[in-house]
Amino acid sequence: MMALVRQGFGFNTDLFETNILNLRVVLGIVVTFVGDALSNLLDQRQKTILSTLQEVDKKAKEVQQRLEDAREAVETARSRAQEIRNQSTQTIEQENVIIQQILKDDLMRLQERGGQRIQLERQRIIQFIAQQVANMTLKIAEGSLLIGFSSQGSAISKQKELNDMHVRETFRRLKR
Repeated sequence: MMALVRQGFGFNTDLFETNILNLRVVLGIVVTFVGDALSNLLDQRQKTILSTLQEVDKKAKEVQQRLEDAREAVETARSRAQEIRNQSTQTIEQENVIIQQILKDDLMRLQERGGQRIQLERQRIIQFIAQQVANMTLKIAEGSLLIGFSSQGSAISKQKELNDMHVRETFRRLKR
Protein backbone atom coordinates (compact mmCIF):
# COMPACT_ATOMS: atom_id res chain seq x y z
CA MET A 1 0.00 0.00 0.00
CA MET A 2 2.64 2.38 0.75
CA ALA A 3 4.39 1.45 -2.28
CA LEU A 4 1.60 2.78 -4.39
CA VAL A 5 1.42 6.07 -2.71
CA ARG A 6 5.14 6.59 -3.26
CA GLN A 7 5.11 5.90 -6.84
CA GLY A 8 2.64 8.62 -7.67
CA PHE A 9 -0.85 9.03 -8.56
CA GLY A 10 -2.88 6.02 -9.43
CA PHE A 11 -5.71 3.80 -8.60
CA ASN A 12 -5.69 1.78 -5.49
CA THR A 13 -7.41 -1.52 -5.99
CA ASP A 14 -7.37 -2.50 -2.34
CA LEU A 15 -10.99 -2.15 -1.37
CA PHE A 16 -10.47 -2.13 2.31
CA GLU A 17 -7.98 0.68 2.21
CA THR A 18 -9.95 2.75 -0.21
CA ASN A 19 -13.21 2.31 1.72
CA ILE A 20 -11.62 3.53 4.92
CA LEU A 21 -10.16 6.47 3.08
CA ASN A 22 -13.42 7.22 1.35
CA LEU A 23 -15.24 6.86 4.58
CA ARG A 24 -12.89 9.31 6.27
CA VAL A 25 -13.35 11.84 3.53
CA VAL A 26 -17.11 11.37 3.46
CA LEU A 27 -17.28 11.49 7.23
CA GLY A 28 -15.11 14.61 7.28
CA ILE A 29 -17.41 16.28 4.74
CA VAL A 30 -20.53 15.09 6.52
CA VAL A 31 -19.26 16.13 9.93
CA THR A 32 -18.19 19.50 8.60
CA PHE A 33 -21.34 20.39 6.66
CA VAL A 34 -23.93 18.34 8.48
CA GLY A 35 -22.36 19.10 11.85
CA ASP A 36 -22.62 22.82 11.23
CA ALA A 37 -26.22 22.48 10.01
CA LEU A 38 -27.06 20.15 12.86
CA SER A 39 -25.36 22.50 15.31
CA ASN A 40 -27.32 25.45 13.89
CA LEU A 41 -30.52 23.44 14.01
CA LEU A 42 -29.86 22.41 17.62
CA ASP A 43 -28.98 25.99 18.57
CA GLN A 44 -32.25 27.22 17.01
CA ARG A 45 -34.18 24.48 18.80
CA GLN A 46 -32.47 25.37 22.09
CA LYS A 47 -33.30 29.07 21.62
CA THR A 48 -36.91 28.20 20.80
CA ILE A 49 -37.20 25.95 23.84
CA LEU A 50 -35.61 28.58 26.10
CA SER A 51 -37.89 31.35 24.83
CA THR A 52 -40.89 29.05 25.26
CA LEU A 53 -39.77 28.21 28.81
CA GLN A 54 -39.26 31.90 29.59
CA GLU A 55 -42.69 32.72 28.18
CA VAL A 56 -44.29 29.89 30.16
CA ASP A 57 -42.47 31.04 33.30
CA LYS A 58 -43.64 34.61 32.72
CA LYS A 59 -47.24 33.45 32.21
CA ALA A 60 -46.99 31.23 35.29
CA LYS A 61 -45.86 34.23 37.33
CA GLU A 62 -48.75 36.30 35.92
CA VAL A 63 -51.21 33.52 36.76
CA GLN A 64 -49.70 33.22 40.23
CA GLN A 65 -50.05 36.98 40.72
CA ARG A 66 -53.66 36.87 39.52
CA LEU A 67 -54.31 33.97 41.87
CA GLU A 68 -52.85 35.95 44.78
CA ASP A 69 -54.92 38.99 43.79
CA ALA A 70 -58.03 36.82 43.59
CA ARG A 71 -57.28 35.30 47.01
CA GLU A 72 -56.84 38.77 48.49
CA ALA A 73 -60.10 39.89 46.87
CA VAL A 74 -61.91 36.84 48.27
CA GLU A 75 -60.46 37.46 51.72
CA THR A 76 -61.44 41.13 51.52
CA ALA A 77 -64.94 40.14 50.44
CA ARG A 78 -65.21 37.63 53.30
CA SER A 79 -64.11 40.17 55.87
CA ARG A 80 -66.48 42.78 54.42
CA ALA A 81 -69.33 40.26 54.49
CA GLN A 82 -68.54 39.48 58.13
CA GLU A 83 -68.50 43.21 58.94
CA ILE A 84 -71.87 43.60 57.24
CA ARG A 85 -73.26 40.64 59.21
CA ASN A 86 -71.96 42.13 62.46
CA GLN A 87 -73.35 45.57 61.62
CA SER A 88 -76.69 44.02 60.67
CA THR A 89 -76.84 42.15 63.95
CA GLN A 90 -75.99 45.30 65.92
CA THR A 91 -78.53 47.34 63.95
CA ILE A 92 -81.23 44.74 64.56
CA GLU A 93 -80.45 44.68 68.29
CA GLN A 94 -80.52 48.48 68.47
CA GLU A 95 -83.80 48.62 66.57
CA ASN A 96 -85.28 45.98 68.89
CA VAL A 97 -84.28 48.06 71.92
CA ILE A 98 -85.76 51.20 70.33
CA ILE A 99 -88.99 49.38 69.38
CA GLN A 100 -89.32 47.96 72.90
CA GLN A 101 -88.85 51.43 74.37
CA ILE A 102 -91.43 52.88 71.97
CA LEU A 103 -93.86 50.11 72.91
CA LYS A 104 -93.31 50.79 76.63
CA ASP A 105 -93.86 54.52 76.06
CA ASP A 106 -97.02 53.86 74.02
CA LEU A 107 -98.34 51.48 76.68
CA MET A 108 -97.72 54.06 79.42
CA ARG A 109 -99.47 56.75 77.34
CA LEU A 110 -102.42 54.43 76.76
CA GLN A 111 -102.61 53.64 80.45
CA GLU A 112 -102.46 57.34 81.29
CA ARG A 113 -105.15 58.15 78.74
CA GLY A 114 -107.27 55.30 80.04
CA GLY A 115 -106.88 56.63 83.57
CA GLN A 116 -107.73 60.14 82.39
CA ARG A 117 -110.79 58.87 80.54
CA ILE A 118 -111.93 56.95 83.59
CA GLN A 119 -111.44 60.06 85.72
CA LEU A 120 -113.33 62.22 83.20
CA GLU A 121 -116.15 59.67 82.98
CA ARG A 122 -116.30 59.52 86.80
CA GLN A 123 -116.49 63.32 86.97
CA ARG A 124 -119.18 63.39 84.27
CA ILE A 125 -121.22 60.78 86.14
CA ILE A 126 -120.79 62.70 89.40
CA GLN A 127 -121.90 65.90 87.68
CA PHE A 128 -124.87 64.09 86.11
CA ILE A 129 -125.90 62.63 89.48
CA ALA A 130 -125.42 66.01 91.17
CA GLN A 131 -127.57 67.63 88.45
CA GLN A 132 -130.27 64.97 88.94
CA VAL A 133 -130.17 65.43 92.71
CA ALA A 134 -130.37 69.20 92.30
CA ASN A 135 -133.28 68.87 89.86
CA MET A 136 -135.12 66.55 92.22
CA THR A 137 -134.42 68.85 95.16
CA LEU A 138 -135.70 71.81 93.19
CA LYS A 139 -138.86 69.92 92.23
CA ILE A 140 -139.42 68.91 95.83
CA ALA A 141 -138.81 72.49 97.00
CA GLU A 142 -141.11 73.85 94.30
CA GLY A 143 -143.80 71.42 95.29
CA SER A 144 -143.38 72.28 98.96
CA LEU A 145 -143.60 76.00 98.26
CA LEU A 146 -146.62 75.59 96.06
CA ILE A 147 -148.36 73.47 98.65
CA GLY A 148 -147.42 75.96 101.36
CA PHE A 149 -148.78 78.89 99.39
CA SER A 150 -152.00 77.15 98.49
CA SER A 151 -152.77 76.31 102.09
CA GLN A 152 -152.77 79.97 103.25
CA GLY A 153 -156.19 80.78 101.87
CA SER A 154 -157.96 82.70 99.15
CA ALA A 155 -157.20 86.22 100.41
CA ILE A 156 -153.74 85.88 99.35
CA SER A 157 -154.54 84.23 96.01
CA LYS A 158 -153.31 87.16 94.00
CA GLN A 159 -150.07 87.13 95.96
CA LYS A 160 -150.00 83.37 95.55
CA GLU A 161 -150.17 83.55 91.78
CA LEU A 162 -147.35 86.08 91.70
CA ASN A 163 -145.27 83.95 94.03
CA ASP A 164 -146.02 80.83 91.95
CA MET A 165 -144.87 82.58 88.81
CA HIS A 166 -141.80 83.88 90.54
CA VAL A 167 -140.95 80.44 91.98
CA ARG A 168 -141.46 78.73 88.60
CA GLU A 169 -139.33 81.34 86.85
CA THR A 170 -136.57 81.00 89.48
CA PHE A 171 -136.59 77.20 89.23
CA ARG A 172 -136.57 77.34 85.45
CA ARG A 173 -133.49 79.56 85.58
CA LEU A 174 -131.82 77.29 88.10
CA LYS A 175 -132.48 74.22 85.94
CA ARG A 176 -130.58 75.70 83.05
